[in-house]
Formats: sequence, C-alpha cells, structure tokens
Amino acid sequence: MPTIPIGNGLLRVAFASVLAAASQPEAACASNRGADTTAVENVRALLSSACRCTGATSHGRYLHCANGIVRAALWGGSKALRPTPSPVALRQEPGGGSRCIDTTAVESVRALVSSACEGVGARARGRYLRCAKGIVRASLRAGPIPRPVPAPVAFRQEPEGVTLGDPAFEALPGARADFGRLGGAVYQIEVPEKWNRRLVLFMHGWEELRPEAHVSAPDIRTDLILHGYAWGASSFSSTSWIAGRSADETAALWDYFTQKYGRPCWTYVTGMSMGGAASHIAAERYPDRFDGSLALCGSAGFVEGAMELADYFAAGAYVAGITQAEFDASTDAGSLVPSRILPALQSPAAHERFESIMLDLTGGPRAFDREGFRLEEDTNWRRAQLLVALHIAPNAGTVYRLGPLSTVSSDEFNRAAIRLPTNDALLRSFTEGNETTGGFEMPLLSLYATGDGQVPIEQARILRRRVDAAAKSDLLVQRVLRDASHCGFSNAEQEASFEALVGWVEHGVKPEGQDVLVDDLRTLGGQFELAPRPGTPEAEAVPGAAERVVVHGGLTLDGAPFDARFLGAIVRRDGLVTPCQYTLASVDDGRYEITVLADAEASGCGAPGAEILLWAFARNQRLFSRESLAWPGNGGTATFDASFSVSAPDGGAPPTSDFIGEVFRRAGERLPPGTRVEAYAGDVRCGVASTRRTGNYSGYILSVVGPDSVAGCDRDGTPTFRIDGQPATNAPGGGHTLDLILRRGPSSRGACSRTYG
Repeated sequence: MPTIPIGNGLLRVAFASVLAAASQPEAACASNRGADTTAVENVRALLSSACRCTGATSHGRYLHCANGIVRAALWGGSKALRPTPSPVALRQEPGGGSRCIDTTAVESVRALVSSACEGVGARARGRYLRCAKGIVRASLRAGPIPRPVPAPVAFRQEPEGVTLGDPAFEALPGARADFGRLGGAVYQIEVPEKWNRRLVLFMHGWEELRPEAHVSAPDIRTDLILHGYAWGASSFSSTSWIAGRSADETAALWDYFTQKYGRPCWTYVTGMSMGGAASHIAAERYPDRFDGSLALCGSAGFVEGAMELADYFAAGAYVAGITQAEFDASTDAGSLVPSRILPALQSPAAHERFESIMLDLTGGPRAFDREGFRLEEDTNWRRAQLLVALHIAPNAGTVYRLGPLSTVSSDEFNRAAIRLPTNDALLRSFTEGNETTGGFEMPLLSLYATGDGQVPIEQARILRRRVDAAAKSDLLVQRVLRDASHCGFSNAEQEASFEALVGWVEHGVKPEGQDVLVDDLRTLGGQFELAPRPGTPEAEAVPGAAERVVVHGGLTLDGAPFDARFLGAIVRRDGLVTPCQYTLASVDDGRYEITVLADAEASGCGAPGAEILLWAFARNQRLFSRESLAWPGNGGTATFDASFSVSAPDGGAPPTSDFIGEVFRRAGERLPPGTRVEAYAGDVRCGVASTRRTGNYSGYILSVVGPDSVAGCDRDGTPTFRIDGQPATNAPGGGHTLDLILRRGPSSRGACSRTYG
C-alpha cells in the first residue's frame, strides 16, 4: 500500500484504506495473532493528522486527543461508511467527557476499522471489537508519525538593487512582535500569547520596481491573532515581479520561524496579486513546509500577465490605426503609447471599441467588467509601455479569438494586430522560476473578482486548465466574487475563505467553489459575497437604501472645470463630520454625479438639518468644496455646483483626524454590518460612523473633529472608542488604522462551536 501523506485530509486517508482493503482481501481481516499492520499505519496516519497540534507540544496531549477520537469511534460500533464531505462539527466526547472531538476524524477512524474488521464484525460483535481494539491500541502504542524538519532552503543574502525599509511594528494586545533582517530581506512575525501552533505566512503584491522594499501584514491580521494564529511576512529581496523568489524567501522565513519557535503543527501560505501567484508556486514547491494555500487574485505566471499586456498594446494600436510597418519603423516602440495610442483613445467611440476587444480577450462579458477595466487602465498602460519597450511582451504566436462585445471579427483583428518582437534572453530572466505548472501538492483555494482589470478572470481559467492537465484538479477550489476592484475582497470574505481552507486541510471538508470554465461568466458571483456590491440588486435592499440621495452638478478648481478620478462626500451634522459616499465617483470636465448615504444606512450620515460637502483628489491632494448643500430629503435628488481651491484645500470643511478599521468581539467574531462606532474625548462625542453595509470594505471610516466644531473635542488627542455604546479596546495599526475590540464578552469561542465548510 502506498504511503498516505499526512495533512491532506482525513477523508482521503479513509478512502485510501477502503481501497487498499478491497485490493488486498487477505489482509483486510485482523486475525487473533495481531492487528493488520496496514490498518494500524492508516489509523496512525489519521490520528497523527487529527491530533497534530496537541501532539506537537507533548506526547501526553497527543494521547489525550487520540484516545478521545478512537473511544468515540469504537463507542459508535461497526459502521460501513461511505465518506462524503460535510461540515465538520466539534462535539463533546461520549460519556460526558470534557474534550472536543472532531466528528470527521471519528467517522474516518470508524471507516478504517470497519473496513479492516468487516469480516469478523459480520459474525460477532465481540470479535469485531477485539479486532478494532487491536488496531487502535497498536496505533496508539506506535505514537504519532514524526514530521522531520526539512533542510533549510537556499535564499538570497543581499537585497537586489533596493534598500530595505524599517520592519519595526507594534504588536497587537496579547501578542509579541518579532522583526528584523533575514538575508536580503526584512521580515515581520507576530505570535499571540495563546498560540494555537498554527502559522500563516503572507506574501504581498508587486511593488513595481520601487527603490525600497517593505513588509506588508496580512489584511486579516487582527482576526488571525484573535484566533490564536501566528503570522509572518517578508519584504523580499527585490521589488521586481518575483513570484518564485517570493515563495522561496517565504519558505526561508518558515525555516527561521521553526528554528526559533518550533515547528508549527499546520502552516498556511497566502498572498495577494503577485503574492497570489507566489501562493500557486508555493503550493507546488514546498509541501514539506506548508499544508494549504489561499491565493488571492493571482495570475497564472509572468508569461500570462505579459501576454495580457501585449494584447493591451495590440488592441490599442489596432484602434489607433497603427500598422506593423509603422511599428517596425519606430525607434522607440514604447513611445507609441503616449504619442499615438492614448490620444486616439480620447474618442469615446474608439475607447469603447478598444475596451470591448480587451474584455473579449480576458473572458468576455461579466459583472463589473467595464468598471473594473477603467479602474486599472492607467496602471495597465504604464506597464504595457514598459514591457513593450523592453521587448518582453510576447504575442507573436497568439491567435486572437474575439467574442460578442467586439465589432471586429477575429480574422480581421488577427490580420491587422501588431506582432511584438521579444528579447528571449531577457524574457527568460523574468519567467524563470515564476511560472505555475499546475502540479499542486496541497489544497489550494483561490479567489478572483469578476471585474478585476489588473488580473482578469481569464487568469483563473488558465490556472484551472493547467491544474487539470497536471491531474491535480482535486486540489484546487476557485471562488469568484462580483466586484470591480483589483483583489476586491473584503477582510470578512478573506477570513471566510481562510476558515474554509483550514477545514479542508485539517478536517478533509473540501469547500464549495465555482466552475470558472463556464461559457457565460455573467453567471458567476454572488455565492461567496458577504456584503452586496453597489450596482447589484442586493445592494438596493439593505436597510436605509431607499433614503440615499443623488447629487449632481458642475465643479470648478480655481475657477476652471477639472477632471478627478476620485470624488467623495462628507456629511456635517451637529458639529460632527462623517464620510458618507455610497461609492467613490469621478469628475469629467467638471461634471459629476454622486450618491450619498442617509443615517438609516450609515450612522452619522444624511438626515434633516445635515449638510453635504464634496471632496476631490486633484493636483495630488485632497480638496474640499467651499460650499455645502442642505440635505435634500431622504430619497431625493439635488443639483449642487461647487468650487475648490488649491490655496484653501479644506474649503468649508472643518479639520479632522480620520480613523479606519474593523470591529470584533473579544472572541474574534466580526461584528455585523451597520455596527455603530463612536469616538469620545472624555464624555464628549467627537465622531460617529458605522461599519459598511455594502462594498468590499467591511470596516468603518470615522472622522474626529476638534474644539472648533464641538467644544471639548481634540482631534489631535487620543480618543476613546465605543462600539454600539460599549467600550472598545484599540488594536494598534499603522497611522490612524485602528481595529476595535469590544472589552466585554467571552474571551474565546465556545469550546466546540467552530464549523468549517
């Protein structure tokens, strides 16, 4: 019988045993002379996996866990089991014991012994029990299967063309911070006082060749610490696109962590954007260190991303009328972007044509396709220009297949599309070690956004095909959320997916996913969204939605109409100021339209007696309108013309200090949308907001005013916070990023309350 890998799911262990018994009937029945050694090793492997965290600290705790599982399995008697994934429940052990028993492990042990002892069990209950007890006793005597620490991974010892940022940070309450330099990178590690012996390693996105490399903490840092997980992250030794090296240097961080704190019983790797691509590679490369991977908006590799940018250039050049001859005659191919392509795309008709071609090439129609495309257009053109100039944007062999959005045929586009030359040696230097083969060695759960204009959903489809071709389909689950943003997932959605991955890895409960190879991508989304996105029917049904107001009009900056990518709104009421835009809008030649929330949807927002002020990001700064608009009435529409000035950036808005963050109970449960958050100076309320009900941000945005707005307030001081009227503890973050935790309530979840699925 082949060796069963530890940590790849309890149910797979059970299935392997059943198959082995079927193929070796002479070994399936335990004899009076001793237990079936194959069954013993299978039960031992299963118990080693199920009790890994307890066994990591002491043999006695391992036996405590393993005995509870086998006792519950034998107590249930013989059972012919056909294991199927189902939510894992933790329940009290039989007979009123105090231990939490993983029912999936119990049923898997029962399946193993039932398969091995079914011959004797069919004739007599007593003989079945003798057989089963012989197997489990031998398994317990053998103890857990050792997990050797692998040899340290080789990694770069000096940074490559960058300086290293300061990794120092302040630990959350109840945790300790560890930071410093490791080879050519700097790192951060945070370990809670009540560590559950699980580790999460996070890999950040591409830093676009910036001169200084920085560490980024995972978005779900507070949730991890509250639930007992340690986390770590590396800056990496370069700010280039180095998904493969990111995986290697993260493995080196695991080596350091293990040497200092001991081997974690379970390790999860996760990353976003380039870090998501690195999560794919880590799942192939490091099964001796990592047990599961959560990949967020990761491309299938450097080549796939570079080909998409080549398509970007080819589609833009086609719409601009650039021929192959003109391109070949150019001494600076990258300069064609600002000189020829972007001016041509100023025409709305030309831009729509270009946009439609690109949407067809990246998956076809889907939710928020055009919104997401426009959000990332500047970024994509900057990158396309760079890659074309370096001759590392390959499309020479691409056969383009357009879809229903384009007005040009595939044949016509293939004939006219510019073919880009490549510097093969330079391209190899970027691709070497940065490609995903699909040969995963551990469970991987990936998330994508339908409208992501930087890592389009087509990347998810490429990944799926590659994994299928490698015969690893059972190790990949993909989820798609309707959102326009790059990596447009809320922290709550990331937490839910991480918990699903834990259930898969530790308990064999494979999460639900979606088929990204469907013909119509418009059918995807909705299933895994924890907050409705603006623009969906669900967002129009949240409490208070009917009371939003729509404001439109003309805007000037120092007397002239202007363009701005971001336009927001604040509401001033009773001296307090609250950010209240439904979504960020834009300004086009001085014209705008924006939706503003009412108090019924977001605490502190619009109500009778309130005023609306606008803010815009222009000239590299945030500017507030000089004028204000009286609240037009719930559900109303109003015209509001306003002016801004660079010399008076605050306009008519009072100065504030702004805070953002998430809110939790002490046990780690996230508080629901609409939870009220207030800031106080003593007994004086100086700010009010609530957690968002819609969108991909699940926290709060709070402005604290000073004494010029409300007597007794101090916007430069340290406020205290209340959540739904109850005192909150401040969890430190960078700048004015503050996660808030209710002081009252249980300090941990119920001992047997957690489920996975």
